[in-house]
Amino acid sequence: MKSLLLYIICFSCFTLKAQDNDIVYLNDSKILRVGPKLEIYEDTTNTLSIDQVIQLKKFKNHHKTIPAFGLSKSTYWAKFEFVNNSDYEDFILEFNKVDVLKLDLYFKNKNSTSFTHQPMKLNRKKFSGRMFLFNLNIPKNNSLSIYIKFKSNWSVTFPVKISAKEQMLHKLFDEELINGLYIGIFLIMIFYNLFIYFSIKDKSYLLYVAYIFLFLLFQLNENGFFYKYFLYKSPYLYGVAVKTLPIITGIAAIYFIRDFVNAKKYIPKIDRFHIIIIILYIGCLFLAFDEKYNHFAFVYLNIISLTAALYALLVGIAVILKGFKPAWFFLIAWSILIVSIFQFTLSSLGILPYFPITDHSLKIGSVFEIVLLSLGLANRINVLKLEKEASQAQALQLINEKKSLIENQNTQLESMVAERTHKLEIRNQIISKKNEEKSIMMREIHHRVKNNLQMINSMVRIQSRYTNKGNTKDSLKEVERRIQTMALLHEKMYQSENLVEINVKEYIQSILTDLLSIYSIDKKITYEINISELQYGTETILFLGLLINELITNTLKHAFNDQNNGHITIFLKVYDKDSHQLIITNNGSKIDIDKFNNSKSLGQRLIKNFVKQLDGTLTIDNAVNTTFTILFKVIS
Repeated sequence: MKSLLLYIICFSCFTLKAQDNDIVYLNDSKILRVGPKLEIYEDTTNTLSIDQVIQLKKFKNHHKTIPAFGLSKSTYWAKFEFVNNSDYEDFILEFNKVDVLKLDLYFKNKNSTSFTHQPMKLNRKKFSGRMFLFNLNIPKNNSLSIYIKFKSNWSVTFPVKISAKEQMLHKLFDEELINGLYIGIFLIMIFYNLFIYFSIKDKSYLLYVAYIFLFLLFQLNENGFFYKYFLYKSPYLYGVAVKTLPIITGIAAIYFIRDFVNAKKYIPKIDRFHIIIIILYIGCLFLAFDEKYNHFAFVYLNIISLTAALYALLVGIAVILKGFKPAWFFLIAWSILIVSIFQFTLSSLGILPYFPITDHSLKIGSVFEIVLLSLGLANRINVLKLEKEASQAQALQLINEKKSLIENQNTQLESMVAERTHKLEIRNQIISKKNEEKSIMMREIHHRVKNNLQMINSMVRIQSRYTNKGNTKDSLKEVERRIQTMALLHEKMYQSENLVEINVKEYIQSILTDLLSIYSIDKKITYEINISELQYGTETILFLGLLINELITNTLKHAFNDQNNGHITIFLKVYDKDSHQLIITNNGSKIDIDKFNNSKSLGQRLIKNFVKQLDGTLTIDNAVNTTFTILFKVIS
């Protein structure tokens, strides 16, 4: 009897000890978290084998639900003892982590002398789970020593669970169902909002779709879907996805948030800081692909993401204070997401107590977020529509006011224009009457001047008949033709409708005709006049006519003495913007240029004086024919 009692006491003590140090699985146990019982050792050399690690005896228990060690390039070993006191024999150990470079499982029961080795690739053929699952057979009332060898480029954590196979598969099925619902909700929101975008062409919906699509890709990658279905045979592409998706998602979130709350409009100064966050994200991207520093990228990314999350909260609060009500939807949605992330993280690290809903808190929070943001977008569109309608109504009112003002101004302007026009008409009538009177008076003056010149000319002609001296008679004739030239000008002015300007060609042709009738009675002299359609004032045409009179007279008197026929050409044209050019050419006897220039005769002095009055220059050329070239300016 005493022996039996002693046996029971010893067995009870042994069982109690097993519960304190080992993981004991009973019939009523469900899925057990191994973390608090894990003993862990860091192999900084990355070279130790299972036997060498056991001999070192340097394992330490960290008493955490999910032991975490941050970024490290070391190989980590974890061990625990599993005691099966249930009726189950088939168990599954789940290593709930995707970003794995190396994962090996070693185990042996108390009767074995060597470890059984399950490498990572072997177990993935047994089950189609997204995470790493190891199949274990543990007889009833038996124990198993389990060692896990793990290496990662990212954060080192040990999210290890163990359960009977049936319960684990039920749990995996439930998780896949929840994940399917989660993905379905995201896809519905993506296609629904994409349809709205194509309907109303508002870029906010496109940014929203881009953000939640990238967020979905990020979650699928974090939960192992990409690794399971696409990237299992391409670790490099999986590494690229791990590095790029969180960064791109963060950048997309920043741009969506800015557009959603109209940050540029309401808080332009705070809005400028988004550029700094974008630059930090891009810097993190380069750091992640740098082999030397990529192990810092995870810490750097967490710091940037936390900064971006707090910045987004600040933006939401600031815009709400500015009176933009749709920002409330964003602030509530973003707060729910941040709380769910903190709750999931703290629960995973064992800081908060574990509840069944804990594993799905991030999914629940993100679903609430995208639904609230979608509702917020609809509310935002309605608010902007109301603001637009109010703005249009205000603009229409301003247009009507301006239209009324313009109509009043037009009425006043028409009245003023009519009054001013009437005054101008009266004034124009007065001016026209005065101009007509002046025109009549000017014609009368020109007519009287012409008659007086004709009378003087007749008196000179009569006087020349009673003069016997040759020189005196010639002088009187020259005076006569000069008077005639001036009389012709006044006659043209009298006959012209324009009392200020007359036709130059007609005037010069009249002078030439009169001179030829006087000096070429017994000679056959032809002429050619090439003059542009020019109009000169009285003063210019007077001096030009007198100058032509002197030059043609001189030509007719001296150039054709030795010949019975001759030809005279007169060209008058615009030379440049400031000067006109007169060219008189004859094919008679060549003139002695020096004698002409040095002559002291009245005609020569008159020619020089007329050229001077026209502010011109006289050039004579007798290389072939005799050519007089006068470059002059029109007198204003």
